Amino acid sequence: MPEESPPQPGRRERRKLEVHTRIYVAARALFTEKGFDATTVDEIAEAADVAPATFFNHFQNKQALLGLMAQEVVEYLEALTRRHLASNASSAKRMRAFVASAADEIRATRGIARVVLLEFMRSDAAPDEPHPYLARIHEPFVALIEEGQRQGEMRRDYDSAFLAQMAVGMLNSAITRWLADPEYPVERGLIEATEFVLNIFQPRALPSET
Repeated sequence: MPEESPPQPGRRERRKLEVHTRIYVAARALFTEKGFDATTVDEIAEAADVAPATFFNHFQNKQALLGLMAQEVVEYLEALTRRHLASNASSAKRMRAFVASAADEIRATRGIARVVLLEFMRSDAAPDEPHPYLARIHEPFVALIEEGQRQGEMRRDYDSAFLAQMAVGMLNSAITRWLADPEYPVERGLIEATEFVLNIFQPRALPSET
């Protein structure tokens, strides 16, 4: 028997989703333009063309919007990682392309990106465990480094998983410094961290090869 189509949402549910999305889009635009702290609920409601009371029917407060934005950051970062690290360029070029795109995205949304990342770190991190966003980009880095090792582009005296851990850690150090100091030029820090990683990942002769 053919599978039955899932029931379509009714008019009330569609209207609720439309308003929910409108509030979210308006908030994201205002946070990017004015900053999170400078944006009020009344301004979000006005931009979304709803009453303030309607805002609170959908979101408990402004902070709740950051949780949704944080998930967007994870999904975007993972897609960006896989897109650039899975190309046909050399390992070094792929890593540089990924970091350059991430830096450009931060540059374009600097007003809200830092606030969202701070919320993301605060809400999703578990004690004594790697942060989820680090775990999700680790696997593509391992694959990139393994291929670089096979092609003779990267050193083979360390395991690819360890080298990936070091690479992601270096990049994350630039992010965490920016979260601690909003004046830190994180875009440049990411580029410099990448060049440092690529330098220390240069092929070394193995003991049996000397």
